Amino acid sequence: MFWFSGAVLAASLVFGGATSQGLIFEAIPELMSLPLLALALPRAMPFLKSFPSALALVVGVIALPCLQLIPLPPELWRALPGRDFVAEILTAAQAPLSWRPISLIPSETWRALLSLLPAVAIFLAILSLGRDARRRLLLVALAIGVASAVLGMLQVLGGTSGPYLFTITNAGTAVGFFANHNHLAALEYALLPLGAAALAETQTQSPAFLVAILGAVAAALLFALTLTASRSAMILGGVSAAATLAFVLTPELTVLGRRRSLALIAAFALALLPIAIGFGFLEILSRFEKQDLGEDLRWMIAANTWPGLKSYFPIGAGLGTFPNVYPLHERAADLVPDLVNRAHNDGLETLFEGGAGSLLLLLGFMAWLGASTYRAFVREDAVKGRQARAGVIAMSLLLIHSLWDYPLRTIALETLFCFCAALQFAPPAPRRFRFRIGGRGEADRVAHNTRHFPA
Repeated sequence: MFWFSGAVLAASLVFGGATSQGLIFEAIPELMSLPLLALALPRAMPFLKSFPSALALVVGVIALPCLQLIPLPPELWRALPGRDFVAEILTAAQAPLSWRPISLIPSETWRALLSLLPAVAIFLAILSLGRDARRRLLLVALAIGVASAVLGMLQVLGGTSGPYLFTITNAGTAVGFFANHNHLAALEYALLPLGAAALAETQTQSPAFLVAILGAVAAALLFALTLTASRSAMILGGVSAAATLAFVLTPELTVLGRRRSLALIAAFALALLPIAIGFGFLEILSRFEKQDLGEDLRWMIAANTWPGLKSYFPIGAGLGTFPNVYPLHERAADLVPDLVNRAHNDGLETLFEGGAGSLLLLLGFMAWLGASTYRAFVREDAVKGRQARAGVIAMSLLLIHSLWDYPLRTIALETLFCFCAALQFAPPAPRRFRFRIGGRGEADRVAHNTRHFPA
């Protein structure tokens, strides 16, 4: 289970950074998740029965796109909100209006459903893995985050001809294994608390060596945040670092004491600041001055999403259909030459595509996240609830980021998000095996074998 989970997690973080569906890279983690699903589902069933909230999360996420793919009779389909224009097009083309699914573009909904496989597989697998196995998987994700930082540095040094994985990307800035620099930033700030939790629980005979490793890894992640030249990276990265120190590394900082902790943090910041300035920190600050946030195109796109959302509610247009359906609701004054692939507000896009079903899932998830946050920060102590706290911090930051971007529309961050969700459930108790020698025949066989090997 651990090796399958590690392989799917690594494949998702390395090959799942695209912002568009249907690319060949996405097929790698999707195909690799199939054997993990077959292995994890039977083992996770006892936990799903014990935790109804986990079962509801899995069933709800999978059921919504499946329901949108069920064919409906022509009369019923035409009566659905927002389907009139499709019926008019078919009538003008003298094409028969046959049975059709709820989704306006079923092929895109199929792709959206397939993209959920790695995230669901990781969620189910983590439920049945012990605390130490979870820690080692977090170290796998952390290693890929550091590798992304190194790749991002090479991309910045190479300029527009750097080693980028995607043709359409933010050339000249660090994107790592992603197509969008904001999503590399999201990976790095999410890994700050997760990596700190994993390293803090690593057993070592030299605490100083562990502190050095933690400092080096944190420096690499924060350095990558600077290389992305992302305003979101600057804001959410600072919040992530502060939350990690305050809630994840509390026992270690308590042992060091307030003065030594502040001195260590100050020395770390002073050492990192010159490097950050040399690689674009000032450029990020200048973007706040030169570009008015109120004139950002993402707010215009979000405003145009509302009419489409209302026209398809409560059914929705279908998961994955936004890039193709949004132009139908775009005002002529807001036309842009570039393709609008996302709403830049994941909540709006989710309601646009899923309607009332997505709204119920979002409300249910937010209620569950609130309960999980209370349990991790109030009911559990700082050591026992460390992994859960780190997961809550990472999920909260990704959700906040989704208010003006779409990090959870990538397989990589979607899978990491579900990993964090699974950390909110207590790991299974360690298995205990009892060996019993059965029957006279077994005893005779053991005695016969021992005759050939005298003491």
